[in-house]
Amino acid sequence: MTPKNEKEMRDNVCMDIGRCFSENALPFHLAKSPSFINMCPSIGNYGSGLKPKSMYELRTLILKEEIKTTDTIVEDIKKRWPSTGVSIMSDGWSDETLFKMLDDVIEEIGEHLVVQVVTNNASAYKGVGTLLMEKRKHLFWTPCAAHCVDLMLEKTGELPQHATALTEAKKLSKYIYNHQLVLDMMIKFAKRDIVRPTATRFATAFLTLQSIYQVRQPLEAMFTSKVWIECPWATKSD
Repeated sequence: MTPKNEKEMRDNVCMDIGRCFSENALPFHLAKSPSFINMCPSIGNYGSGLKPKSMYELRTLILKEEIKTTDTIVEDIKKRWPSTGVSIMSDGWSDETLFKMLDDVIEEIGEHLVVQVVTNNASAYKGVGTLLMEKRKHLFWTPCAAHCVDLMLEKTGELPQHATALTEAKKLSKYIYNHQLVLDMMIKFAKRDIVRPTATRFATAFLTLQSIYQVRQPLEAMFTSKVWIECPWATKSD
């Protein structure tokens, strides 16, 4: 096989992968997932003629096997609890039964193993944290540092000198990523993605703004290029 043919074959495979992402609205950062990275060489090592599993097999047999694997990992982690202790981290809830829910989890794990309960800083959680510490004397309620930082970013983003920039950055990134032709053009000029997905919405907004600033010159070059001027989207009002 000549290098040219190898390149053509790789390009075809990459286009098929990209098409799968686009047609199914899969987030592009999925390409960084360890499971996705492991899947690609596994398919390649199998060789041609691989018959993929059906939807039924994926949601029954394959899923059951993955649950078994996960249970094995969890059991291994549980064995370490007596020496490491347990931190319970709660997602954001607004239900009035918060105290009972968290208290039941502590009971299920074993009160002697739980060191702390980590939640966000909402008033409901502060009250629950106090009640838990009153009932279980050796346990600590800890406000989530990431949530604190996120609230700081939210308030910072509301300042007039920042709000306009964030709004414009959001409009620009949305426009680019909603139009495949424009997105392809942006990647060609900037050599990278501009959206920086993170665990929180406000962190994503600021990191994306920073990313846009870092590729400001390539973006300006793109929107003044002949390629853009001749692009059908250049004449659209949005």
